[in-house]
Amino acid sequence: MAETGDPYSVAARRHDEREAQRLHAQNEATKAPMVRCPQCRQDEVHFDDQPWCPGCGTVWESGSELADEYAEEFLGLDWYTSIKDGGEEPTSDCSNCGEQAVVKIQPDDATFWTMKCMSCESLFNDRCTRCGAPIQHREEGDLIICTTCWDYVVSRP
Repeated sequence: MAETGDPYSVAARRHDEREAQRLHAQNEATKAPMVRCPQCRQDEVHFDDQPWCPGCGTVWESGSELADEYAEEFLGLDWYTSIKDGGEEPTSDCSNCGEQAVVKIQPDDATFWTMKCMSCESLFNDRCTRCGAPIQHREEGDLIICTTCWDYVVSRP
């Protein structure tokens, strides 16, 4: 108000518009990505007690089973090829639930988040620069290191 010389109502309206735009951008960035069914490729997988698809009725025993199938079907990644040829691993361990169920989300399904745990539904958008574990890196300037590596580095004499 004082800087621009605008009346209070104009300055307040401008502030509210900027805040609404910021919140909209934040909501878009934090929106969880959709996980399509690797069987029917149509419907979104639901995560209840076990992951399941309402379209084709497929139920997976665990999130890691779904993650392996998703990685193979949509990303062309499997454990055999990864170990034999030294390629990218199809799934990673989740730092929140411990299950090997974190998988990259197919690029056309991605939002701000690029990886999702198919067991606990945690979202990740980066990897630890020290060990490669999936992490949640939210803002520019944040350390890109997982808590396990951070604890190790800090505890060293």
